[in-house]
Amino acid sequence: MTSLTCFLILLSLYVTAYARINPLIHPAQSQPRTGLVSPDVVAKACEPSPNKALCVSVLKSQTIGNVNDLKQAAYVAIHVASSEAVATSEMIKATRRREEDKDVVEDGIEEETLADCAMNYISLVEILSDAASALMTGPESDVMIEVKAAMTTAETCEKSIASGRKSPMVEEVAKKNENVRKFCSNALSVYNVYAAQH
Repeated sequence: MTSLTCFLILLSLYVTAYARINPLIHPAQSQPRTGLVSPDVVAKACEPSPNKALCVSVLKSQTIGNVNDLKQAAYVAIHVASSEAVATSEMIKATRRREEDKDVVEDGIEEETLADCAMNYISLVEILSDAASALMTGPESDVMIEVKAAMTTAETCEKSIASGRKSPMVEEVAKKNENVRKFCSNALSVYNVYAAQH
């Protein structure tokens, strides 16, 4: 056997062993899977929701675990609101960075609106994180307070937007902020169903 043949045999053994230890994932398998969702829990959790379609969609499309009881449903609803708040916060930060990179500040009122909302969203993300923690580890009575505080914080951003100029960037923040408010309202509604049964 030549040294090249030995090398190729060793290489093929290594590749085979590596493939068994670290298999390739098919692209379809890498998509997040939804957890198992109890239709009865979803129906009960979403019954009093002001936006039932959103509520059902949130609970059925979640990817963080199974929804077999109302506590899990409340956690999923808070988690989705939190994820949307984080995405909105990141979008605001990116928008502000783009504006800061410009040589000329075009609109001081727009920058002030974005700065106000950026500060609001730093608090809002933390508040929703606290709500999720309170639901899982207690005290659960803090959950309602935290989610209501998150809604109030989003409303503060909305007031700042309403008092400023409506540039395309500010309009985009307004849309994302409205989504966060809807998800927070949904989280509060689902939590209230859980709290009433608990």
